[in-house]
Amino acid sequence: MKPSNHPSADQTCHEAKIGEAGQQRKAMSSPAPSHAEPPLDRLNTLAALYSQGRLEEVVRQAAAAIAEFPNAVALHNILGTAKAGLGDLDGAIASFGKAVEVKPDFVEAHNNLGLALHRRGRFEEAIASFENALQVKPDFAEAHNNLGAALKVQGRLEEAIESFNKALQIEPTHAEAHYNLGAAFQVQDRLEDAIASFSKAVEIKPGFVEAHSHLCGVYEKQNRLADLEKALERATLNCRKDNSNILFRLAQLASRKDQFEEALGYLERVQIEKLQPSQRQNYFSLFGKVCDKLGRFGEAFSAFVKQNELATASVEAKRLNADRCLNWILSHKAAWAASARPAWVNSKEGSTPKSPAFLVGFPRSGTTLLDTILRSHLQNTVVEEKPIVGALVEVMSRALGHRPTIQDLDKLTEADFRSLRDIYFKELKKYLDQADDTKLIVDKLPLNIIHVDIIHRIFPDAKLIFALRHPCDCVLSCFMQTFKLNDAMANFASLDQSAKFYAAVMDLWSEYQQKLSLNVHVLRYEDLIRDFACTCQSLIGFLGLEWDDNVYNYQKTAMDRSSIRTPSYNQVTQPLYKQASGRWMNYREQMQPVLPVLQPWIAAFGY
Repeated sequence: MKPSNHPSADQTCHEAKIGEAGQQRKAMSSPAPSHAEPPLDRLNTLAALYSQGRLEEVVRQAAAAIAEFPNAVALHNILGTAKAGLGDLDGAIASFGKAVEVKPDFVEAHNNLGLALHRRGRFEEAIASFENALQVKPDFAEAHNNLGAALKVQGRLEEAIESFNKALQIEPTHAEAHYNLGAAFQVQDRLEDAIASFSKAVEIKPGFVEAHSHLCGVYEKQNRLADLEKALERATLNCRKDNSNILFRLAQLASRKDQFEEALGYLERVQIEKLQPSQRQNYFSLFGKVCDKLGRFGEAFSAFVKQNELATASVEAKRLNADRCLNWILSHKAAWAASARPAWVNSKEGSTPKSPAFLVGFPRSGTTLLDTILRSHLQNTVVEEKPIVGALVEVMSRALGHRPTIQDLDKLTEADFRSLRDIYFKELKKYLDQADDTKLIVDKLPLNIIHVDIIHRIFPDAKLIFALRHPCDCVLSCFMQTFKLNDAMANFASLDQSAKFYAAVMDLWSEYQQKLSLNVHVLRYEDLIRDFACTCQSLIGFLGLEWDDNVYNYQKTAMDRSSIRTPSYNQVTQPLYKQASGRWMNYREQMQPVLPVLQPWIAAFGY
C-alpha cells in the first residue's frame, strides 16, 4: 500500500508511515511453495503488471488463476495487494485472510493483512496481524515498524516507540521507522528527540517529503524560524518545489513573517488531496487565519468550518464524546444550585508545601499570554497545562466509585486532606525540573475551572486567577483553533456547541463563586492589552509578590521556551496587538445564531 494512502495517527500533525509499495511487491514475487502454486512465469507476469500500475488487470488475471489454483497463497496475496491499491480494503482483507488461512506461516501476507486492517481503521486486528508476522519472523523490521504505527494510533506511545526501536536495531537505515519514531516523540513533546529522528530520516532518504515536512513543523512549533527557513531550503533542494507538503510549510513560514499575501499564494497552489491526511486540518486552519489577517472573513470562516469537519471525522474524534463532558458540567451545576452553602470545616493547617495559585478560565481567554508573563517573574514557576488536578480527581473518583460530589467533599477528614495534598504535590513533581520552595507555583490549565470545588476544598487558601475575555471572542477563537482532542475540546467543533459549552462552564463557575469563599483575581484580556503595566502590577500584587521588571520581557521568555503546548505558541512571541479584541464583530453574521446563548454572559461580565 502506498504511503500516501495510509491513515493518520494524530489528526493534528503526526501521520504514521506504515509500509512501502516495494515491500508488497517483494511479497508478491515470493510465492510460498507446496501450496499448488501456478507456474512462476504466471506469477511474474502478475508482479510486472502490478509494478506498471495496471491493478485492474492484476485483479482480473489473479482471480482467473485462483479459479484454477484455489489454495495458491501467492495468488491470494497478489490479489489482496492489487485490491488494496484500488481502495477495495474489504476485498484485500478477505484475500490476505485466505492466504494466511491456507499458510499460517506466510509472514508477508500477515504483514499485508495488518496494513489493510490499519487502513480500514481496525487497529486491534492490525496489531494482531503484525504480531502474527513477528511470531513467524522476529527480525522482520517492516512488521516492527508497522506494529509501532498501529500502536501509536491507539495512543500506546511507549509500546510504539519500543517497536520502532526494534525495527531500527534490525535495520538502522529504515527511514520510515526513524520518521515514525520522530512522530511518536513529537506527540510526547520530546521535540529535540523528534528533530533528531526526522533529521536522520532525511539523511538516509533525502527525498523523504513527509520527514522534511514534519521537521519543519517541529521548528515552527518551537518558534525557531531561522531553523525552519534552513530546513525548507534543504527540503526544496531535495524534493519537488511544487510538492503540496512543501508548499504548506512555505506558507507557514511566510505567515510567521507576516507575509500574508505570499502565504495565501502558496496555499492556493496546494493540492489538498496530496497532503498527508494529518496535515489537511492544519491546512484549513492556516488558510482561515491567513484570510482573517487579509480581511477575507467569509473565506476564513468557511475554512474554519472545514477544519472542524476534518477534526470531527478523525479516528481520534470518533473515540470521544463531547456531550459526556458537557452533560457532567450541567449536572454538577444543578447539584450545586440545589445545595445550600456547604458547611465545610477546612483544615486548620496551611498547605505544606504552600498552596499553589491556579490560573483558570475558558480556553482562548489569554491564559497562554498570562502564563508567559507570570513565568517571566523570577519568583514564579508556571506549570503549563498538565493534568495534575485531573490526576487528583481520578484518584478520588476511583476511591469513591464516582466523581466526587458535594457530599463527598464535605466528609473529608484531616487525614484525607493531607493524603490528597501529598498526591497533588507528588504529581506536580513529575513536571518540575527541580523544586524551589521559595517560588510560587502557578498551576495553569484553563478548564480546571470546572474542578474549583475540589481545588478549594484541598487548598482552601489557594489564590485563583480567573482569565476573562469577551464571550463572543472567546467562543469564536475556540472554534478557529486546532486543539489536541479530548471530550472537552471536542465541544469546539461547531459554534453552537462551543457556545453551549461556554454557558455551561460559566454557570458552574457562578455557582462556585456564590457558594464558596474563593480568593479570586479577575483579569480581563482586554485590560491587559490596553494597559499592560497597570494590569500586571495588580496581578503581581494579588499574588503577594514584589514587582519584577522582567515581566516586560515576556516575549523573550516565550522565545526561550523549547515548547509551548497551546495553540497560542506563535502569538505570545509577538508584541501585544489589539486586533484579537473585538474580532468577533468581523463574523457577526455567522455568530448571530449563538448570541442568545452568550448574551447573558456578555451582560454579566460587563461587556
